[in-house]
Amino acid sequence: MAEPHRPLPTALLMPGPVRAGQVISLVEITGSIGGKVDAPKLADELGADLAVLLPILDAAEMLGLVRSEKADVHLTDLGLKFQKTTKNKVRLLKERIAMIEPFRTALELASKGRPVTASQVADALGEMGLRWHYNPELNEALVKTLMIHWAIYAGLLSYDGKSNRFQKI
Repeated sequence: MAEPHRPLPTALLMPGPVRAGQVISLVEITGSIGGKVDAPKLADELGADLAVLLPILDAAEMLGLVRSEKADVHLTDLGLKFQKTTKNKVRLLKERIAMIEPFRTALELASKGRPVTASQVADALGEMGLRWHYNPELNEALVKTLMIHWAIYAGLLSYDGKSNRFQKI
């Protein structure tokens, strides 16, 4: 007997290995080249191969900073504004980051007034069928790293290193 069809999750998932600085670099380089560049040249400029570039490009597209057509990467209007901003670049994306997992779930859990752990966020996402890694410990570590590198930087959450808890700002 076949397994019942289960719909795939439709939530946007921030690529696990991508950091804010990588997305900022991608936008900066694309802008410095004229706002449009082919992916292989962009990878070369970033000092990365295409396998490293693709998740960074996915994150930048998710955030609305770039769009890619065939092998070309273009800055969007938001990407141009982002590139010209000198301070608090990721804060400019605060609302967009809040709609992407794991940040959306972390904010939802933290909005109840209690600090949350990466484990709680990973468990809640796991219940929805959303994971970055099959190993629970590695999945939790990726969730924690993403939240530290993005949600804190964007001003969505604060982090208490002693208790390993995140709190809504």
